[in-house]
Amino acid sequence: MAAPPPPGSLPPPISGAASARLSPAERPNPEYQQLYQAYADAYGSIDRLRQALDGPVKTLGGTDAWLGPEAREWGGQLDANRGTLRKAADRILWDLYDRLSATQRTITRV
Repeated sequence: MAAPPPPGSLPPPISGAASARLSPAERPNPEYQQLYQAYADAYGSIDRLRQALDGPVKTLGGTDAWLGPEAREWGGQLDANRGTLRKAADRILWDLYDRLSATQRTITRV
């Protein structure tokens, strides 16, 4: 699963002068602002999560400090968990992206 598009590919929240140009019946949607910020924050830091197990996998595979069938089994589990972690990180981004894409930038005043 690939990462979703970057935050800049979505319309930014409405604020400042743009909000003054809205009709009297509309106002910026605060939920959109929060989701946009959460998506931007997650997108900017998700690589740290995706790469969290790269070092241990490299260390285990690049040294002969631990050899044998148990080491190979544990290394296989570590590598599988690394794949699971990467998929989970991408899923987090996709969930935020999908929710943000489905959220209106403005709401109607009642």
